Amino acid sequence: MEKTRLRHVVLFGFKDGTTEADIDEIVQRFAALAESVPDIEAFEWGVNNSPEGIHHGHTHCFVLTFASETARDAYLPHPRHEAFVAFVSERIENALVVDYWAQEVK
Repeated sequence: MEKTRLRHVVLFGFKDGTTEADIDEIVQRFAALAESVPDIEAFEWGVNNSPEGIHHGHTHCFVLTFASETARDAYLPHPRHEAFVAFVSERIENALVVDYWAQEVK
């Protein structure tokens, strides 16, 4: 197996009272990072629809793709990322972040 790309997976569960408009703004701001922060190769997101019921309050998933740990490590302290974290922190009840090297199975 070969390492292909570094995935940065972020799961959010929102505080009670967070509106759909708030969530839409969060999604738009997160997506804007992919356009304005260098080295983000891809961005995708979606809403949990698993029937298993073990999401532990996480409702939204965001996946960023990087070519290297250096690229990811430059993103984390980037001023635009830090501003996003400050904005979203007031609305997040719980968050989970997992980074992994995607393995290509041939």
